[in-house]
Amino acid sequence: MILKQKMMNKVLYALIPIILFAIFLYGWRILMVIFISNIFAFLTEYLFIRKKKFGKVSMAAFVTGTLLALTLPPTIPFWMVAVGSIVAISFGKMVFGGFGMNVFNPAIVGRTFIYISFPNAMTMQWLQPLTKFPAGFAVWQNTSLVTTATPMIEYNNSAKLTELTQLFSGTISGSIGETSAILILLVGIYLVITKTAKWQPMLSLLISFSLFTSIFYGANPLQFIFSGGLMFGTIFMITDPVSMPKNKIAIWIYGLLVGFLTVFIRKFSLFTEGFMFALLLGNIFMPIIEFGLNQMKVKKSG
Repeated sequence: MILKQKMMNKVLYALIPIILFAIFLYGWRILMVIFISNIFAFLTEYLFIRKKKFGKVSMAAFVTGTLLALTLPPTIPFWMVAVGSIVAISFGKMVFGGFGMNVFNPAIVGRTFIYISFPNAMTMQWLQPLTKFPAGFAVWQNTSLVTTATPMIEYNNSAKLTELTQLFSGTISGSIGETSAILILLVGIYLVITKTAKWQPMLSLLISFSLFTSIFYGANPLQFIFSGGLMFGTIFMITDPVSMPKNKIAIWIYGLLVGFLTVFIRKFSLFTEGFMFALLLGNIFMPIIEFGLNQMKVKKSG
């Protein structure tokens, strides 16, 4: 019933420390959010492929479900998680033909749908992370709502940047799996070493983001890199092997484009978190750009 995929298994293994840290910060309810997201991802894909002769649910469905859950606020209602997961698999993956055919990153499709459809649930309620052991391991749900928001929302409201030490440790308000920069970086190193993810789109995105952050904000880009979901997206989203370009030059252009668009959207739009929209736009334009690069290669060789 489940198609085993070693690469997808490695991504899931890499997410374990991030999940454990999220439970530490916010309580065991986090595990239920992840479980619901995965259950509905599995069921949705199964309904699409159940009548196919060799139809099996791909492990990628569980990667999508887990990544989606980790990009959501810890207070997100369970039913919204289920809806987002259904949308992610249905409209981010299966409408294109299933695994290996999708143009967009399914997890980002699901998150964007929830963000646009239920903005209050995605932007208005945040939790103060628990930090004293056993912290969230001893409670079902962290109930310490705070008026201060995520680092990017706070910056947009007051132009105040969060301290780098807090951004690294992850003791800040934010989405379930996106707060600890150092943990995400370590996981990224593991994915690159095991050849589960390519480093080129990561590096090109960070170069572009740093350059345009310096231009548009005139500030230290490090604090912007580690604020919001950029680091999580850099490690887990832009490196998606299916929606990422295959041409080597196109991969670099892809990262540069997404990095620029992220800063542009953060700076000039109402949306504090520009990465998800930037990635979707990159997914839209890259097939055209990659086609053009391939045509140029054919003409040169001819």
